[in-house]
Amino acid sequence: MPGISMPGTSMPGTSADGFAGADDASLWDAFKKGDRLAFARLYQLHVHHLIRYGYKVTSNRSLIQDCTQDLFVELWENRENLTDIRSLRYYLLKSLRYKLVRHLRFEQPDNLDEERMETHDDHFESQTVRQETLTRQSRQLETAMAQLPKRQQEAIHLRFFHELTNEEVARIMGVNYQSACKFIYTGLKTLREIMQLSSVIPVLFSFFLKS
Repeated sequence: MPGISMPGTSMPGTSADGFAGADDASLWDAFKKGDRLAFARLYQLHVHHLIRYGYKVTSNRSLIQDCTQDLFVELWENRENLTDIRSLRYYLLKSLRYKLVRHLRFEQPDNLDEERMETHDDHFESQTVRQETLTRQSRQLETAMAQLPKRQQEAIHLRFFHELTNEEVARIMGVNYQSACKFIYTGLKTLREIMQLSSVIPVLFSFFLKS
């Protein structure tokens, strides 16, 4: 984002490439040990979400940017005293909100709608927890999908990821309708057994389609 620079590193767009694919827990652990590249990668992954969320609290762009910058500076300076956290995104967004509200209470007390913000915060917390849960389960689904035979993977991918009908799946795969249905049914059954989340499978496919 314009106006925001990464503390502790230079050129965050390139220096953190070595941590591409690493999850938040691994990055957080490396960052706490002083790894600047891990810190840069955390910044890359979360700064845009923080900026977008900031506009839910205030329209003051410079305040959002300043508070976001301060948040990352403080993280870097206090890294050795930080503990493990369950949801990094929630922790960062909650921290940014605290900073913004603190400044607004001091600078614009008459324009701060406390009741609205508390209601939004409760909604935001439940949405964040749900998003984190779906993200974790979607990774489990991706791993489970890789364990299926190739034909079942193909059928499920066409049916759910491309939203084709069973008839269209059969034509593309060059099999009869019954075979296509069997690939899909057997694949879904196996996924449910692997993940033990039968009621969540359709929701996860929906999540994949939106991401």
